[in-house]
Amino acid sequence: MSNLQKILENKVFIFITVLCSIIYVFSYLILPFSTADTTFYALIGQSLLQNHILPYQYVFDHKPFGVYVVYGAWDMLTAPLPTGKFTVLALLSCAAFAAMARSIWHTRWLWVFAALVLLGTPFEILAGNTESILITTALAVIWLTRQGTYSATAHTGRAMAFLLAGGAAFGLTVNINYLEGICLFLPVCFLLLAHTRPLFNTALFALGTCGGVALLFSPYLIQGHHALADYFTQQHDFLHAYSAKFSKRVKAVLLLVAYLAIFSPILAKWFGQKSILKTAPSPDNTLLTLWFVSSVPAALLSGHPFSHYSGLWFAPVTIMLALLVQQKQRFSAWACAPLAAVVMLSGVEEIHKNLKNALNFKHIDYAHFSDLVGQQKVLNIRTSHTHFYMAHLQSFDRYLFQDHIDIVYGKNATQHYLQDLMAHPAFVLLPYAGCATGVVEQPICAYIQHHYQQVYAVRIGKAASKKKQNRLSFELYKRMD
Repeated sequence: MSNLQKILENKVFIFITVLCSIIYVFSYLILPFSTADTTFYALIGQSLLQNHILPYQYVFDHKPFGVYVVYGAWDMLTAPLPTGKFTVLALLSCAAFAAMARSIWHTRWLWVFAALVLLGTPFEILAGNTESILITTALAVIWLTRQGTYSATAHTGRAMAFLLAGGAAFGLTVNINYLEGICLFLPVCFLLLAHTRPLFNTALFALGTCGGVALLFSPYLIQGHHALADYFTQQHDFLHAYSAKFSKRVKAVLLLVAYLAIFSPILAKWFGQKSILKTAPSPDNTLLTLWFVSSVPAALLSGHPFSHYSGLWFAPVTIMLALLVQQKQRFSAWACAPLAAVVMLSGVEEIHKNLKNALNFKHIDYAHFSDLVGQQKVLNIRTSHTHFYMAHLQSFDRYLFQDHIDIVYGKNATQHYLQDLMAHPAFVLLPYAGCATGVVEQPICAYIQHHYQQVYAVRIGKAASKKKQNRLSFELYKRMD
C-alpha cells in the first residue's frame, strides 16, 4: 500500500475532508451568484424568454445563443431561490456528468462527482459558469453518439435516433460555447469513423446537427429582416476587438502549462499505459484520451488567462483518475503534493472570497434601488452589470457589461457615453467616486453634475487605492429636468 493510499484511508483525514467540503460548498450556496458572468447570461436569457427579445437586441454579449436559453430557463425555474441557484445548477451538472461517465467507463459515480467538485476548486467549477455546463453537454454528445454507433448493427432505428440526438446535442453545445467544436472534434470523429458504416453515421450526425441548429435559430429566421446576419455581424466585430494581446496569450499558455504540471501524476499514469491509444481491447479508453487531447488546445484559443477555461480538459481527467483508482494504481504522496496544495489553497481562497462577498451584498438595499428606478432605463458607465440583475433594472445602452463600450469604441468611448447622455436617460450609474478618481472622464462628469443629482450611493469596504474601489460600490444619479 502506498503512502498516499494510507493517507486517503485515514478516518481523521476523511472527516476533515468531508467537513471542509461542506464548508466549501456552503460558501457558494449563501451567495446570489459567485461569478458575474452567470448573471449576464441570465439577464439576456430573461429578455429572451420573458420579453421575447432576441440576443443581442437588448444588451450585447459575445457568447452564442444557446447559453442564454440555458441560463434564462434556469433563472426562471429557480426564481424563488434567493441564493445558490447557479451553484445548484453546477452541482446537478456534475451529478449528471458522473452518471454518464459511469454508464460509459463503469466508474464509481461518487468518485467522479467528488473529483469534479473538490479537485475543481482552481477552476471554480461550483461558480456555475459555462464550463460547468459544457462538460456535461459535451459528455452527453459523446454518450448519445456512442450509443448510436455501438448499436448500429443490431437496432438500426435505435441507432438512427441516437445519432440524430447526438448531432442535435452537438449543435446546442457548440452554441453554448464555440470552443466545444474543438473539444469534441477528435472523440466524435473517432466514434463516427472508427465503427461500422462511417458514412451513414456521419450523415445522420450531421443531419441532427443541422436540425438542432435550425431549431435553435428558428426565432431569428421567423423574425427575418436580416436578424440572423446582424447577430453574427455583432459577434464577429466584437470578438475581433476582444481578441487577446500577445502578452495575455503568453500568460494563458503559462497558466495552462502550470495546471497540466500539477495534474501530471494522473496524466503520467494514464498515458503510461501501453494500450492507451489502441482501439482494442479498450476503445472507450481511447475515446477518453482523444477527448482530453482535443480539450487542451480549446482552453487556449480565446487567448485570455482565465482559470475556468481549464475546466474543459479537467473533466476527462477526473474520469481518468477514477479509472486509475479502480485499477488500484499507486500514486506517490510527494508527486501529488503540488496538486493537494493548489486544491487546498484554492479552496481556502474561494471560501474567503465567498464569505466576504456575502457580507458585501448586505450593504446594498436592492429593493430600495429597484423602487427608486422603477421601470425607467439606466445608463451604466463602467460599473458592475450585476446591479441590473439584482435590482431588475433596464439598460439604456446595448453595451451593458462594464468594459464593453471601451472594448468596442476604444478612444471614442467618452464620445459614445456623451451621446447616450444627450438622449436623456432617466438614471445614470457610476463607479463610487468615479469622477474624483478619474475612472470616469471629466466631460462626462461635468455633464452629470449639471443635469443629474445623486439619489443613492454605496461604498463597500476601504479601497486599496483611490482608483480601486470595490467592484460592487456605486453611485446612482437621477436626471433633474
